[in-house]
Amino acid sequence: MLLKGKQAVTFSRRPDPAIWAVLAFGEDDGLASDASASLIKAWTPKAGELEVSVLDDDAIKKDPSLLFDNLEAVSLLGDPRLIRVRTNGDKIAALLSEAIAEGDKTEQRYAAKLVIEAGSLASKSKLRVAATAAKRTACLQIFADEAGDIEDRVKAALLDVGATIEPAALHAFTGDLPGHRGIANSEIEKLALYARGLGRDVLLTDIRALSATDIDHDLSAAIRATLAGDLVAANTALQRLEIAGTSAISILRALQSETLRMLDAHKRMAAGEGTPNMKLRPPVWQSDWPAFRARLGKWPQKRLLRILERIYDAERQAKSGSGSADPVVRVLMNELGKAAAHAA
Repeated sequence: MLLKGKQAVTFSRRPDPAIWAVLAFGEDDGLASDASASLIKAWTPKAGELEVSVLDDDAIKKDPSLLFDNLEAVSLLGDPRLIRVRTNGDKIAALLSEAIAEGDKTEQRYAAKLVIEAGSLASKSKLRVAATAAKRTACLQIFADEAGDIEDRVKAALLDVGATIEPAALHAFTGDLPGHRGIANSEIEKLALYARGLGRDVLLTDIRALSATDIDHDLSAAIRATLAGDLVAANTALQRLEIAGTSAISILRALQSETLRMLDAHKRMAAGEGTPNMKLRPPVWQSDWPAFRARLGKWPQKRLLRILERIYDAERQAKSGSGSADPVVRVLMNELGKAAAHAA
């Protein structure tokens, strides 16, 4: 059984009692992890505990019997059990598919329930095909949040601690959230911890003081200024990152993420989507769109693809161990800034 998007999220919160196993997957592994956490919460009895065992690719590949032994084991205390498997790729797809097929043969074939967390899976993936075909297994394809969903999650987290947030502050906070669900969750938890017992709305000044972190702001500022051709601002932000001890690889990752977002914007606009700012990941808020659009004008698709090639080359040099990676990244950022400054 394959469920996508909001149907998949709803199922993770209120699973069908007939289902014993779930495969949750998506491009962002944090989404699969959240779905798994929701299932664990839903399957935990009101009076009692749910015993959870966590396995990964390496553990199962080293000892294939570990998966089946855990599925068949009965809790000594009589509590229900769940096996949480985190997998990456197809290393153990055959074993997981075998477990899914076996569990589909008879009701309550195994003593424990099974949740599998995976990243992006192609439609022909052996694991995805097995989970989709099974009657007693749910296959959940989770997509990235829409802007409104992110805001709802932030407000819900604050309500849990008896706090509220003003619209401008909410707008600023969600606009700065990282695209990765797991990292975003961490930032939302930090905000909720700050807001607990605050006694007033969370204000824009609070967000500016907290935000994701100063490093995240400097990273974003360095990337934006570089791609806009503002060499002075770019160098200032890079100096702050250097003082903070930010790794060269982190800067390359941020540059890669922004490049991919700009490529996505070009593709959507070429497909006739008009202004796709809120469909991008992370979204570009309306107030930020003019500056983002100006950067797009400096960097057509072919030039962005060239940036990706330069990033891969720089990362290879940074990981070569031949010396400090900082000069490699500094040269790359300087060259990109100059190119943007001279772009029409």
